Amino acid sequence: MDQAERRVRTHQLASDLAWLEEHVAAKADSALARGRLRLAAAMVRNVLGPYLEGQPPSPLHIAVVGGAGVGKSTVTNWLIGEMLAESNPQAGFTRHPIAYGASDVAWPATVDFLGPLKRLEHHESARLDEDVYQVRRLNAERPEQELLKVFTIWDCPDVTTWAASHYVPRVLEIAGLADVVVYVASDERYNDEVPTEYLRLMLEAGKTVIVVLMKMREADVPAFVAHFQKEVASKLPSRPVALVAVPQLSYEQLAEPFTKAAAYRIPLINQVHVLGQTPTKNREHSVTAALQHLKRHQEKLLAAAKADLAAIDGWRTLVQQGQMEFANRYRKEYLTSERFRRFDETLLRLLELLELPKIGQILSKSLNVLRMPYTLMKSWFRKEPPVTANAALQERPVLEAALRAWVDELRKAAAYRKDDHPLWKYLNDGFQKGLGAQAGERFNQLASVFQTSLTDEVERTARDILGDLENNPVALNTLRGTKFALDLGAVIGGVALGGFTPLSVFLVPLGASVTQYLVDLLGENYVTVRREETRMRQQTLFNQQLAQPLADWLIAWPTSGGSSYERMQAIVRRYPEHLDAMERAVKFVQSGA
Repeated sequence: MDQAERRVRTHQLASDLAWLEEHVAAKADSALARGRLRLAAAMVRNVLGPYLEGQPPSPLHIAVVGGAGVGKSTVTNWLIGEMLAESNPQAGFTRHPIAYGASDVAWPATVDFLGPLKRLEHHESARLDEDVYQVRRLNAERPEQELLKVFTIWDCPDVTTWAASHYVPRVLEIAGLADVVVYVASDERYNDEVPTEYLRLMLEAGKTVIVVLMKMREADVPAFVAHFQKEVASKLPSRPVALVAVPQLSYEQLAEPFTKAAAYRIPLINQVHVLGQTPTKNREHSVTAALQHLKRHQEKLLAAAKADLAAIDGWRTLVQQGQMEFANRYRKEYLTSERFRRFDETLLRLLELLELPKIGQILSKSLNVLRMPYTLMKSWFRKEPPVTANAALQERPVLEAALRAWVDELRKAAAYRKDDHPLWKYLNDGFQKGLGAQAGERFNQLASVFQTSLTDEVERTARDILGDLENNPVALNTLRGTKFALDLGAVIGGVALGGFTPLSVFLVPLGASVTQYLVDLLGENYVTVRREETRMRQQTLFNQQLAQPLADWLIAWPTSGGSSYERMQAIVRRYPEHLDAMERAVKFVQSGA
């Protein structure tokens, strides 16, 4: 896979996940699903994309996250080595991500990097509430700023509630980028449900997580840590790599943390420093974790799309039931009573073909005189009744009536179920806007092809009946000879039985009529067999060229024409394809080929 294809696949996968996030936004209780999708898309954009573009492993990225008022800014300043992160007791003071990094560190330049977040080119207050981020570059000359030689540290907005819709996507975008997540919790909020769900989400995604517990009394630290391990950490999908406890600090310690709070800062710095000793290894871990997360949790990520596509199965079942009824009506109301008049003409031509040619026609005509009573009686008894109102309907009206019934059932079902699922509302709206008429147009197109194929099929079979004999002179002459011998035997037998008496006048025509009856019967049976074969082939043609294509068109209608269901179907189909291709590309890059 060349570089261009890698870029296309990365962009497509991230776009698909972002589209699913928007799709589920309208659903009730979808916050967790949206968060999971945003994090997955961010990992594709900010981890896999830059890696496959050849981005250097440095800087590694640290995201400092947590609820409101837990001490995130304090921890961020400790990691930076300077009091720069803006802190405020007001919840939600930091409203967009701010990165602190060394002035000489390269910045990722891939097109989709940080996705919907726009980079600010100038210094802004942390209170700016927009989908932006800013980068504050530092000289990193002081010993306390040693981490900045390897890491970029991100100060993120609060994640106290899922409802903080302005902040949450911004935090998750940075969390997706992060090689290390520092999760900060206070004694008051360490077990809050929503921040804990964020922690669970980071660990589920395979992120390297350090937990910092803040603001408890120093005497309570052992019990507090034990309680966190039991009530929170033990229930998570994996354990954080480290847990650092920081008790309530005095004003003096907060004002001069690098000297007066060093006993609490240094353990955190040491934990992070260890992770930064091998940037290449840690970046490869982030890439591998991203791929594993996308594959392992594929069902969760695609759950929204698959739930909606499951509704399409109900539509498919309904259409297929209508297809069966459509086919049954065609068979019962038309096909079983259709005689295919072309075969009647073929039977007459077949019987004529069995008569002797040339001089033998004189003998045949003479025998026809003897068979005259039989011929007249056959014509009388086989006289067809006139067409009445009760006669079998013609093919086209039958098809059109069956189609109307099919479409009407689908229309009624869509109207009845319109409140059950958005798909049925979409279908109901479609019928109101002309879906039934579109089905009729599609039917006309398919019916035209079907009629042409049917005419060709009947004509071909009728020609084959005669062609089988005309192209086989030996068989034809044998049949002619056999028929003539039977006729001659009947005449001779009649004369022999009746002698030269008036009885012979009765027996000779009777014998000639019996032989002709037998020949007619054999010919009719042969043609009837071919007629039934044609009937079955016509049913097959009907299914292949009309009923099935029309059903396929109806089934596919909700997932065509640029609908959201078309996009969902495409996403579900190509998601595993993109992942497999990207996994191969990552292995190729890691092999150094």
